Amino acid sequence: MRSRRGVWFVAGVLAASTLLGPGMNASPLEWELSLVSRYIWRGFDLNPENRPALQPSVTVPLGGKGLSLNLWGSFSISDRDLDEIDLTLAWDFSVGNRFAGSLGFVQYGWYFSRNFTWREHTSREFFVSLEASRGRLQPSLSLYWDVAGGSGVYALMGISHREELCCGRELELSASLGYNHRQWIDQSGFSDLNFGISLPQRFYRVTVVPSAHLAVILMDAVNPGTDLEIWGGISVTWDH
Repeated sequence: MRSRRGVWFVAGVLAASTLLGPGMNASPLEWELSLVSRYIWRGFDLNPENRPALQPSVTVPLGGKGLSLNLWGSFSISDRDLDEIDLTLAWDFSVGNRFAGSLGFVQYGWYFSRNFTWREHTSREFFVSLEASRGRLQPSLSLYWDVAGGSGVYALMGISHREELCCGRELELSASLGYNHRQWIDQSGFSDLNFGISLPQRFYRVTVVPSAHLAVILMDAVNPGTDLEIWGGISVTWDH
C-alpha cells in the first residue's frame, strides 16, 4: 500500500508540473530515455549481476529564472525490486560569464522494494555544483549532502572537454574523482575515479548520445570485490 502511495505521489507531481510548466515558461519540456548496460552511481553498483536498465527522464521548466523539476527513473530489465524513481528540484544560475552553477534538492525513492517503508526505502539530499563555462578544459566541483538514509557527504571533482569534429559533430571527454564522507558507508576517502567518452548526434529536436564509461573503484566498502566497472549506454533526448 505504501509503495502504491509513493508511486501515485510522484505521478501526481509529474502530471501537475507537466500541466503547469508550459503556462509558466515558454521553454519546452525535455524528455530523455537511456539504455545502460550497468547502473553505476558514485562507484556503487545499483543493479548487480551485470543487468541493463532503462532510465527515462523528463524535465519541466518552472518559470524563467532557471528553476526546474525533474523526474528520473531507473528500471531494471529483470528485477523490479531494484527500480528507482527520483524527483529533483533545481535552480540553475550563472556567475558572470565564466561559471555556471546549480543548487537543489533530490528525493530518492525505491518504491517497488519488497516490504516498502518510507524510512528505509527513500532518502533526501541537497546539492550544489559549480562548473567553468568557458575554456578548452572545464573543471567542476559538486557537493551532495544526504540528510536521511545515506547520511553523509559526497564530493565530485571533474573536468570535461569538447572537441569539434567534422560535419558539426562533437566528441565529449570527461574525468572525475569522487570523495565519500560516510555516505551510505561507514568510511571516508576517495571512492571512485571515472572516465567517460560520448558522441552526441543532433537530428532536428532529437539528440542521440552513445557513450562509454570506466570507473576505477578506490574503496572496497563502495563496491566490494570489484576494482573496475566498465559499461556503456545510449541516450535519446528530445524537446517537446
